[in-house]
Amino acid sequence: MNIPSYTPNYYSLDDITVTQERVPCRTLQDLYMMGFLDPSEKSSNLPNNHELELPLWVVLQQEERNPHFDALIPDIYSAAYKEIYKADANYVELGALNKFYYELGIYMTRFDTSNGVSEMLHSTAQERIKGLKDLCQNVGNESVNITSKFEFIERMLFNEGCKTNKLFDDWLQEKQVHIKSTEIAINIRKRKRSPDGEPEEEQ
Repeated sequence: MNIPSYTPNYYSLDDITVTQERVPCRTLQDLYMMGFLDPSEKSSNLPNNHELELPLWVVLQQEERNPHFDALIPDIYSAAYKEIYKADANYVELGALNKFYYELGIYMTRFDTSNGVSEMLHSTAQERIKGLKDLCQNVGNESVNITSKFEFIERMLFNEGCKTNKLFDDWLQEKQVHIKSTEIAINIRKRKRSPDGEPEEEQ
């Protein structure tokens, strides 16, 4: 699995996949010979203020001085869903709503003048991380349908949490688990030793 990109990364396959997600848009001017962008449009042109869905990267690559489209906030980040998340965010299957819920939401914040999306992402993640931690410690990754319950970032956190919890349990049971010192700890020990190999006296 690729290392996730929490900020746009040109070489990240995961980030590229996120920008392929289709988002609702509205045209800001008449677009001639662009009717093919909307399969439901019978005319060869797109009129001003026409709503359609386009891949996110199309909106992101526009010229700032002369944009053709304005991105609209998807329903999953609307006020109605916000109330659902507030009621009990842990019961919402984010993976079923959108497999890149947080990553896509971060992109959509730049089109949200009310800052409602950023607040929703923060509160939802804050609430769900508690349940995610409990599942890692008490359930394991074999008895949970992580595809529908968790979105992309949550799935990775869940898998890593299960692995870490298993390693810790093995260590407590005195199984063969090699705990390595961090580079910082190793460097500190090296600095505390004198050239003849004897530990230096601390000042």
